[in-house]
Amino acid sequence: MLIFPAVLLLVQQEFGLGYASLGVFANVALLGYGVGALPAGMLADRLGSHRILSIWLVGGSLACLSIGLSAGPVGLVIGLAVLGLFGSLHHPAGSGVLVALRNVGSPEVGRAFGLTGVLGNVGLAASPIIAATVAVWWGWRSAFLVGAIPGVFLAPLLWRNYLRSSRNPEHRPPARRRRTALWNDLTLPLLLLFALETLMGFVFQGFSTFLPAYLSERASIPGLTVARVARGGSFASLALLFGGLGHLLAGRLMATRYREAVLLVSMGFTALFLFGMGATTGLPLVLFSIALSVAFFSLGTMSNTFIAFHTPPYLGGTSFGITFTLGFGVGSLASSAMGVIAQRFGLPAVFLSLGMVVAGGVALALSFGHVVGAWSRKPTQPAGAPLHGPHPSGH
Repeated sequence: MLIFPAVLLLVQQEFGLGYASLGVFANVALLGYGVGALPAGMLADRLGSHRILSIWLVGGSLACLSIGLSAGPVGLVIGLAVLGLFGSLHHPAGSGVLVALRNVGSPEVGRAFGLTGVLGNVGLAASPIIAATVAVWWGWRSAFLVGAIPGVFLAPLLWRNYLRSSRNPEHRPPARRRRTALWNDLTLPLLLLFALETLMGFVFQGFSTFLPAYLSERASIPGLTVARVARGGSFASLALLFGGLGHLLAGRLMATRYREAVLLVSMGFTALFLFGMGATTGLPLVLFSIALSVAFFSLGTMSNTFIAFHTPPYLGGTSFGITFTLGFGVGSLASSAMGVIAQRFGLPAVFLSLGMVVAGGVALALSFGHVVGAWSRKPTQPAGAPLHGPHPSGH
């Protein structure tokens, strides 16, 4: 999904497109990424996450192949849409597996989300520099062709070995797999978390779409397009790599009684770092980008763990399907909106605008802490305690 932002300038050069058009292209992929998330989560609950994850790997590889073979903008945008739809299978199915582990206690769940977040950030960090390097040497289509390779080999291994594994959390008694409507289990804390994920999805799509181009423009010396692509991809990879540190820190902090306060503080710092990115150039911009990566991705681990706390295990895939439908479906609008802002006011305005959006998230974090009783100094749940009891809010 992050190959396109890394090669955005080369696509722009070949087709003569403006930032607004490129934002719409990214919007198409991200909209599919969000729209498919809810059906993906429901299918994962019914058919098993390992099957859904295998379908994602095969379908995503075929979509990358079609983009790599596309001849013009129409083929590119259709391929991006298909890639988004298959990519939407990943998060709900994978997160559903982790929700099934929540009966082992909150510290382990938080650390599990933290570890998967770290590994995810390895991919996030690798994609800009790998895609940019391949695109500079062999063209932007080659970056998608390279992206098609891993899934072809991983899918059959996942299908066979995960199904046979005795550690598969989906191997549980039938009574634990009862069906119920999600709306019967909706609580105010869960609704606030959905709203928070929607906001975070909007911010992520906005800054990830334009981060390589912004860093190539403001954090390096002017030069040829291919040189800017390589430099921007390298800086973007450096920034995203540090997001793994945010996941690790958040995974540990979620085992404490002050996790709602940590969420609030991280939200505030994320807004400040976005403002800093919009107002600086050169080395300060790179440092603010790294700081943003740490703060923002820590929010992902925190919100995912909170959702696991407030979601019945048998609806894990469905709940995360709603989360990612909102986060990536509504969030996909950020690519078009920020593309218009970039074209009219320049790329710095994108990050200043996103900082104002995150400032609204501070209010959501405050409300969430109030609803669960965190600001009255009462722990929402002792670390390591069973996660099936009532919350202080009565839900």
